[in-house]
Amino acid sequence: MNYIGRMVLGFSAITFLCSSAGFSSDFPPNLAQQVSDPTQKQNYTSSISKLAIKAKSVVDAGLREFNDATLPHQAKDLRKQIVRLRDILDVFPHNFSRELKLWDDVRDGLDDGYTVVGDYKDLFDTNTDAVKALEEGGQPEYADAKKIASRRKKVLAWKEIYFADGGLAEKIVLLFDDIRELDSENIQPSKKYSDFFWGGVAALPSPRLSPAQNARVLIDAQAEVAAAEHPDVLAIKNPSTEHNELVFHDHRKRLRTIAKVCNVANSLSAETCHADAVKSVEALVVELGEIEDLIITGRHLDEDGKEKKADEAYKKAEKKFSKMKKDYEGRDMLEALSRL
Repeated sequence: MNYIGRMVLGFSAITFLCSSAGFSSDFPPNLAQQVSDPTQKQNYTSSISKLAIKAKSVVDAGLREFNDATLPHQAKDLRKQIVRLRDILDVFPHNFSRELKLWDDVRDGLDDGYTVVGDYKDLFDTNTDAVKALEEGGQPEYADAKKIASRRKKVLAWKEIYFADGGLAEKIVLLFDDIRELDSENIQPSKKYSDFFWGGVAALPSPRLSPAQNARVLIDAQAEVAAAEHPDVLAIKNPSTEHNELVFHDHRKRLRTIAKVCNVANSLSAETCHADAVKSVEALVVELGEIEDLIITGRHLDEDGKEKKADEAYKKAEKKFSKMKKDYEGRDMLEALSRL
């Protein structure tokens, strides 16, 4: 994809971008008129804001339901809701350059929530008996009540920060009230941007493109990074060592991010990414996630002093990854990226 990393400056270049991404030359219709029409520009900006406010309302509802009786397996949706809102900030950070400090505060706050809710949910994900019970239609049980209470307390503390006067919820509203159109002055790289979004690629968004199309530029740029690092991942024998786990984790996270950005973009324009290809990437992420769950389980067992069981989890992860690579022999594991 030889357009990656370049600013798209003319209509012919935009046409080339769309066709290279697998779109027809008239996607979206009347593009030249749209990018020069102030009303359309305003609609593009408000579309991001509406997407974010909707995501925030879902987080608000999920947090209100979380209480001192909520169990780890019941926190799964809340974690996804928080990351969905954070993803919108990561996909469109240049639209908030005037309020970069506020953007940074909001993103850090959402990241804190994602972390504490994720740590709480991990008490379910790493509990094989609890997972099995839920899969069979039963009620998961948790032996370590002290750890449950400790991690749940952290989520409830973050909930208070979120809903406090002048807290995170109010800052989110302020931030999205100040969203603005892209221009040459606010399209700048920043070390604050995540490596799995604009911070990890040479590409930049263009004021001549819609939010969905700029998201597509990000998707293709990250797909190139994923393809470049993939051979190093395939060369891993044991994904549980400290270095290999980081390489494995980051690769899976990048693939997951690509799928998530596609979903954000498709919320703005359904034709941005092909739905079947997105599902294929998500399925691959789930498959890799099963291996990562075993590694995380091993880490928790190590923390609890259960070295023998931890080693068993690590060996299962190694065996599962070996089998996965064998299953893909003769096929490109990342084939779905080319179909996005």
